[in-house]
Amino acid sequence: MLLIKCGEEEFELRNEPNELTLKEFDNIFSIVNRPDVDRISSYFEMFELLGVPNSILDNLTQKEFIEMVKSYNDYEIPNTVVQELEINGRKYSSYIGKEFEFKARDISLIEQAQAKADNRFPSWIMAILYKDSELGRNEHFDWNHIKHKANLFRDNVTSDIVAPLMVRIARRQIKTIEEGVNNKDLENGIYNPVMD
Repeated sequence: MLLIKCGEEEFELRNEPNELTLKEFDNIFSIVNRPDVDRISSYFEMFELLGVPNSILDNLTQKEFIEMVKSYNDYEIPNTVVQELEINGRKYSSYIGKEFEFKARDISLIEQAQAKADNRFPSWIMAILYKDSELGRNEHFDWNHIKHKANLFRDNVTSDIVAPLMVRIARRQIKTIEEGVNNKDLENGIYNPVMD
């Protein structure tokens, strides 16, 4: 929690991943990734979303705003993927065994979710990677069931659970792009959608 002071006013701003719901994280993620919004405006949108009063936002000096942004971004992203969640008495597992690893089928679904561009990408990630232990393969890969889980997780999970997954996805995409530069298909003139 970050204490924001402006003149006589104070506001407690939630900035730690465990203080934000997945729904809020979806919204923040979409604000930050909108290409039509400049960085300063995106921070104002995020702060408004998190309830910072206009009486504070309208009266911040440039120096105070810069300090607020720096302080807001000063948090620790957890690096361990939570293996299992329990919501409403049901268990959802992200992996079995010693550590998390992406499955190829899940990557395919994640790419489909990314193409949706519906401002819910982190929720889709959670719903794809955390599978209900009482259900089978058909449900795990059914978009209606994935949508149901995404809605359930948005209200019952905090963003510290999805943050390590988002970092891993970003690393995976960077690695894929770097590997694509030396890809034989590219050398042979064959289109490689990974590079798009």
